[in-house]
Amino acid sequence: MDQYQLGVAFAAAHLAELHGQTDRRRLASRNRRVQQEEATLREAHGLAPAARRRASIALWSSGAAILLAVVALLAG
Repeated sequence: MDQYQLGVAFAAAHLAELHGQTDRRRLASRNRRVQQEEATLREAHGLAPAARRRASIALWSSGAAILLAVVALLAG
């Protein structure tokens, strides 16, 4: 094998190694992104019951306020 062929073989091996590193980086990046999205989804799922309770309390409070306003109008 002459000098040129050795250089070409080295360059080809080097490019293959770089390509493998790029694929691993992309996979790691995608894995981090998926894990972050899963964590966000779990957090949102955990907050949903509290939001539901607060919405229910707000609805009942507004209903009570309307009822008091009607009573005040009729009494007054």
